[in-house]
Amino acid sequence: MMVRIAATRRASSPQKAEARVMPAKARGRYDDYQVPAGTPLIVRLRTAMDSASGQIDDPVRATLLAPVTQDGAELIPKGSTLHGKVTEVRPASKENRVGRIVVEFNVIEHVETRSLATIQTRSVPFEATLGPKEKFRDVRVESGEQLTLTLAIPLKVRLPRTQ
Repeated sequence: MMVRIAATRRASSPQKAEARVMPAKARGRYDDYQVPAGTPLIVRLRTAMDSASGQIDDPVRATLLAPVTQDGAELIPKGSTLHGKVTEVRPASKENRVGRIVVEFNVIEHVETRSLATIQTRSVPFEATLGPKEKFRDVRVESGEQLTLTLAIPLKVRLPRTQ
């Protein structure tokens, strides 16, 4: 499944996605690019999460820290917002000694145009580490933590052609 995100054209940054230019439509006003599955997205969490109080479908937000570029075009600019949700929560208890929380991101919002695109990242699990003499422990993920997400499906990006 491919999805689209409208973007603006910018000069290239050092980080490049290994992707290919898709043939433009006959009108020739846009260039289509494809960001492949497996592309890393470096983000900073804007939402704190906790296995003790979290619920499935709790919203999670993150900000893209490094742009995704290809062939001299900035496909997803730094500062774009990723929207996701908690997909699994397991609070620590006598039965489950360590807490666990899992998140996925499914929408990206372009920082300049505010256009939205459906994406799918691989699940990101967080699990507590039990310390010595601890009977159980929940996991807490703080806002501001840096993560590397991975696209699970390709993302199609359409940029206006520069003349």
